[in-house]
Amino acid sequence: MGRKKSLSDAQLLETARQVFVEHGFGASTKEIARRAGVSEGVIYQRFLTKDELFFAAMIPPPVDVKKLLRPGRSKGLKLIEKVTLSMVEYSRATLPVLLPLMMHPGFRFEEFAGRHPDSPMFVLRRQLVQFFIEEQRTGRIGGVDPGAAALLVWSTANSIAFFERLGAHGGQFDPEMIRKTVRCLWDGIGPKAH
Repeated sequence: MGRKKSLSDAQLLETARQVFVEHGFGASTKEIARRAGVSEGVIYQRFLTKDELFFAAMIPPPVDVKKLLRPGRSKGLKLIEKVTLSMVEYSRATLPVLLPLMMHPGFRFEEFAGRHPDSPMFVLRRQLVQFFIEEQRTGRIGGVDPGAAALLVWSTANSIAFFERLGAHGGQFDPEMIRKTVRCLWDGIGPKAH
């Protein structure tokens, strides 16, 4: 009878993610094994290569999509504001994972998406588009392309998190500036008076 696994794959991947976020792809599997409390051999029994371990570990953290896209009973500008602020929070959490992932020489976005279609980030992307389709169906946004509206909110949230990571605004944008940005966005996607 084989030995019982004392460390789950999920725990190993979480440890690997932490090490890769701190040190990038150059992090050693020896350090990952040390922090996980296993031998390097255990890592290579579960993941054939360091690349395989890296790409499995660097899936962005989970997100409660329903909570993010349905924050209370808000409508119109207030709803888009809450969704965008929630997206900023998610972007702040995912950016430390995405930066080393993007820097890996073998990273190709579409390949990664194809290998991990149920990754939280890709589920969120699909659900954000669906959210805008529903908002448009009910007349709560104007006749814009729902995919473009989703991309605009996503890009805004990621840009804010990126600039904060660079140290802009002391590493944290004033929420009022984010709301003003959303108001500009809303001017483009909101329903138009006839």
